Amino acid sequence: MKVAWNKELKKLAAMFLTCLCMCILTLNLCMVVYRNQMRTEYCNLLAAVFGNVVAAYPEVAEEELVLILNRQDNVEFGADILGRYGILKEYAGTYFTGQERLFARLCAGVNLFLLLLFCGMGILLYLYFGKRQERIQGLTGYMEALNRRNYRLDVENNADDELSGLRNELYKLTVLLKEQAERALEQKRRLADSMADISHQLKTPLTSATVLLDNLSENMDMDRATRQRFLGEATRQLTGMSWLVTTMLKLSRLDAGVVELERGWIPGKTLAEDVLRRLEIAAEWKGITFSVEIPEDIGLFVDRKWTEEALLNIVKNAIEYSPDGGIVEISGEVNEVYMQIAVRDHGKGITQEEQKKLFRRFYQGDCAREDSIGIGLALAREIVEKQGGCLTADCHRDGGTVFRIRFLCGDLDILPGQPG
Repeated sequence: MKVAWNKELKKLAAMFLTCLCMCILTLNLCMVVYRNQMRTEYCNLLAAVFGNVVAAYPEVAEEELVLILNRQDNVEFGADILGRYGILKEYAGTYFTGQERLFARLCAGVNLFLLLLFCGMGILLYLYFGKRQERIQGLTGYMEALNRRNYRLDVENNADDELSGLRNELYKLTVLLKEQAERALEQKRRLADSMADISHQLKTPLTSATVLLDNLSENMDMDRATRQRFLGEATRQLTGMSWLVTTMLKLSRLDAGVVELERGWIPGKTLAEDVLRRLEIAAEWKGITFSVEIPEDIGLFVDRKWTEEALLNIVKNAIEYSPDGGIVEISGEVNEVYMQIAVRDHGKGITQEEQKKLFRRFYQGDCAREDSIGIGLALAREIVEKQGGCLTADCHRDGGTVFRIRFLCGDLDILPGQPG
């Protein structure tokens, strides 16, 4: 394990060595002070003994007393005598020179112990920082991999320390970046698909309109009736292209998530009436009548404009698949679980296979009109699902097809009889 001696580690090592030197210096200073105090006390003791002996035996010469005191024999004999009288017990019969040697050994032993202790701590710190640097290098490699869009999600050796906390945060960042990258890729793919779909759907009406206009410009002597028919067909093709572009832009905005849904409570009956008002002309052309049975207390907490767009596409589809002179039924229902608006036509109905494909973009059923494009129902489902609801379609037991828009009452925060 190799430790890189960076600036921070060098600073820590300098602090560690400084601390070691300060500890050894402080300990030795304390021991020197203690030794000097012992010497002072011992000298005071000798001075007191010498003074007392001279005072008690003035006839003995001072030189002889000094020679006697300097002698170091008969230590045990003297210690026994003094011990019987309780004098100098703390020295235990050891003379001062022995105490000095013992004290010197103690100092050396303590210094050696401190040195070994700090060396051991230094080795442990060296190993710790080596392991720490390995983990930091692992995190650095982890971040470099993220920068290369390598979103690996492995999290190993997780512990309760700051590096593990940092790794956990990197893990969260990895998941977030991965999700954002996947969303961006999905949005890019959807945009590419939408552009391809638009190009494909525009090709036929654009070609038809171009051919019609070329014929009009090349045949100046064309009779009035034919000219009017060509102009009407060209206008119809251009109108269809305009509607297609507008609808695809709406779908693209929903796909990209740039639409901000402004939710508010709206009565279901009011929503249905607004939609039917916009489809009066289309219904008159086929002689379609409407039956609306939505109780006054049924409402939705949704975006009014976008939900109206969804319901309009569903009712428009019902008109398209209804026989001439038929009826389209719009009903409402609410219970403790969900709120529902159902749209039923009395047409041919749909098969199980068509139910699976009905909400795909540009899918056209067997009974679809020639100018039908097949994105209205896809847009309707997208709008409903963006608001937490669901849109389904199946055959009615009495014939025809029924579309059901459902929102859970818990998601709408409403109960039967309460306006939001």
